[in-house]
Amino acid sequence: MLIQEVLTDLPPDEVIRRAREWFTLRLTPYAGFAEESSDHHITFATEAGDVSIGTGQQEGRTMVRASTSRLHHEVSQFLTTLALPEEVRENIPGPGVSGAG
Repeated sequence: MLIQEVLTDLPPDEVIRRAREWFTLRLTPYAGFAEESSDHHITFATEAGDVSIGTGQQEGRTMVRASTSRLHHEVSQFLTTLALPEEVRENIPGPGVSGAG
């Protein structure tokens, strides 16, 4: 499982709205279906694997953390719509992070 994160000035509900649009409408041929969602997270199932996106607060900004086992490039593309590409961090240390893919 690869984890990527970025800080953004967007509020959490806007991040979730954009994620829903990105992964259900723009991500072809792997369009996703939202399985779970709340004001601060959303999980998609796609033909190529699952994508989970969550938000939290850090230093007065919105921290967006995304994880996937196979759609690393697609997740990176989404996160760069929220902040500058050089601000997206990959392979966040934590249990289950293999960095494979």
